[in-house]
Amino acid sequence: MYNRNDFFKKASNSQEKLIISKVLDKVDMCIKKHTMTFTDFLNPTETAFVYNNVLKSIRDVNFLVFGGTEYCERNIIGFSPEYIDICKYDFPIKALKIKRNVKFSSDLSHRDYLGSILGIGIDREKTGDIIIFDDYAICFVLEGIADYLGVNLVKIGRTAVKTDIVDINGLEIPDINIVEKRATVSSMRIDAIVGAAFNISRGKSQDFIRSEKVNVNWIPVNSVSYTVKENDMISVRGKGRFRIGYETGKTKKDRIGVIFLMYV
Repeated sequence: MYNRNDFFKKASNSQEKLIISKVLDKVDMCIKKHTMTFTDFLNPTETAFVYNNVLKSIRDVNFLVFGGTEYCERNIIGFSPEYIDICKYDFPIKALKIKRNVKFSSDLSHRDYLGSILGIGIDREKTGDIIIFDDYAICFVLEGIADYLGVNLVKIGRTAVKTDIVDINGLEIPDINIVEKRATVSSMRIDAIVGAAFNISRGKSQDFIRSEKVNVNWIPVNSVSYTVKENDMISVRGKGRFRIGYETGKTKKDRIGVIFLMYV
């Protein structure tokens, strides 16, 4: 077993302590009741914090992070006894399909959908990603609130909508558009990588970093000399996000070839 206080020492504020406590409550229940347990939805920063400061040190359970699809930013952490495998279809997640008539409504934004959902009394941690398409949106929600949302969500802003509850097992989501980009950099420092990925000067990328607008694996980075590696996910507020695919080796001028997987 583990000592809770060892984990609380890793928290720098009361919010991080609360997150650790909630996660450890799920771990304890999993161990004591020999059953699968699940957190609420966590945002990317919370997920990364829990992974680095809690999950890496837990040995008595299996765990899986999932939010409805492979590319979700908001995710649930599921736990199972070490003798039971856990998979994505075990998660208590439903997909709420929200349909509108495009002939009689203007375009709706992520803020419109989220605002209307929260406006009928739903807590943010009960909802996951919202993926918007031309005439409908998919919102991942906890199973326990799906029926309530299906009945009560009748408008997004002033636009009338209809909802269907879809099991994630049968859900089809179009692939996210990812464009491969090749570049060379002088080093794998975050300022060089961000500059090359978005075709901006190194000085401009340093401004983004120092302004805490750059996340690596959903954790804010404010050091311009931070070193990144293959498969790291990097997001820059106002610019977009990308994953480092792999290094292609050194050029004759001793620069490093890098593949960026740009989310567009």
